[in-house]
Amino acid sequence: MLRGRRILLLEDDTDARESMAMLLEVAGANVVSTPTAEDALAALQNTEFDAVVTDVAMPGRSGFWLVGQIRQLPTRPTVPVLAVTGHPFPRDGMLRAGFDAQMLKPVSPALLYETLTHLMGRS
Repeated sequence: MLRGRRILLLEDDTDARESMAMLLEVAGANVVSTPTAEDALAALQNTEFDAVVTDVAMPGRSGFWLVGQIRQLPTRPTVPVLAVTGHPFPRDGMLRAGFDAQMLKPVSPALLYETLTHLMGRS
């Protein structure tokens, strides 16, 4: 389903990051995972990704900061960005912030794969 797709994963919680990376890798994705928004932005500036999956609420820079930075990148402003969060933010606010979709934790693997496939098919 995600075979050969390059996914950038941002999650500050180590266990959650490892679990999400494993879910994506099981579906065939090549995953680069980072614990901070700054690391994720640096990865985006050096590597082309098919999609970004990011936590939203984190200490330091948030997923909101990251998506804002992504949308300003001259080379990758349209990469699909999926927000994965434990907080039910209003959908219209998430779209206005620059996210393409959001998903609540705990994540359903089937919904994750379906959402990413859909987002990458649009880009």
